[in-house]
Amino acid sequence: MNKNIALLFIAGAMTLFFGCANPTKEDTGKKKAIIVTDALGHIIELDKPVERMVVLYEPALDALYMLNAGDKIVGIFNSIYNSDELYPFYAKLDDRIKQKTLAVPGNNGDGNIESIMMLNPDLVVMLASQEDLAQALRAVGVQVYTTKVEQHQEVFQTMHDLAKLTGTSERATELVSYVKEELTTMKNRADSVQTKKKVYFAWAHGRIFATAGRNSMMHFCLEAAGVENACTFELDQPNISPETLISWNPDMIVMWNDSPDEFYRRKELGDVSAIKNKEIYNLLPMFFYNPHTLKALSSAASIHNWAYPNPDVDVKKQVESIILKLYGGKGKSLIPLI
Repeated sequence: MNKNIALLFIAGAMTLFFGCANPTKEDTGKKKAIIVTDALGHIIELDKPVERMVVLYEPALDALYMLNAGDKIVGIFNSIYNSDELYPFYAKLDDRIKQKTLAVPGNNGDGNIESIMMLNPDLVVMLASQEDLAQALRAVGVQVYTTKVEQHQEVFQTMHDLAKLTGTSERATELVSYVKEELTTMKNRADSVQTKKKVYFAWAHGRIFATAGRNSMMHFCLEAAGVENACTFELDQPNISPETLISWNPDMIVMWNDSPDEFYRRKELGDVSAIKNKEIYNLLPMFFYNPHTLKALSSAASIHNWAYPNPDVDVKKQVESIILKLYGGKGKSLIPLI
């Protein structure tokens, strides 16, 4: 059976089962207090901020904790509990995650309709590419907000949308303004640099030839840091050959959660300037540098200071300051993990 048809069939059955528990309110013609349009163009209309949310997409989950709206979350995706790159950090932000008592009705970007319905959510938040699931949930009367955060404006928009939906718009305005001001300050300093560093970015898990193209959030981080992206391809995450990396000859390499030995052990790369001069740096732990969240600022700030060192700036302390600002009081519990 086609996946889309199967989801709609299940949705229809769930409508019959849960119809009494979730009666549809009559449309009185009165304009709703909250109106948001999601990434797929669907309109979410609410009388008041949501109280019960199922969140199946990690950048959105992260944003909600920054907005101090974590208490509204009643369901998450199961990889939060299974991932060493996520669990230790979210466990510091939410005792329910630490105790593994928060419901897990799905995976990152996907979910089980019946399990979601059992949680009686006011809103489900998911990745825009999961359109079949979103359609099936809407068919049983569940409000769904879909998002994507592939460009920096989408990161800011998602933050504002989630804030509007949860009644935390003042907090979102404060955080987005802070990030934009910090990025502007960084850009102004970088503009005074006569010769910009050329930087190559490598993704995690040994994929040293998987890089950040010019249509990616990490490219935005590199630009914000005031460096030149060594990659010339207009893609998100292109794979390249060793010969291409040699031809680009970057001044600096930034890695995502891997050891520089991944490069140093490759003898054919020995003449690359960044490798020869041991200019390889690591965004680690990756939780603090997720470019698909406001923590893109952490990535940009670190890269900026590695490329153009300032003796008065301690890179780690700067990241700590950013995390404390983004997470508020709960950020203090994260600082020992940086």
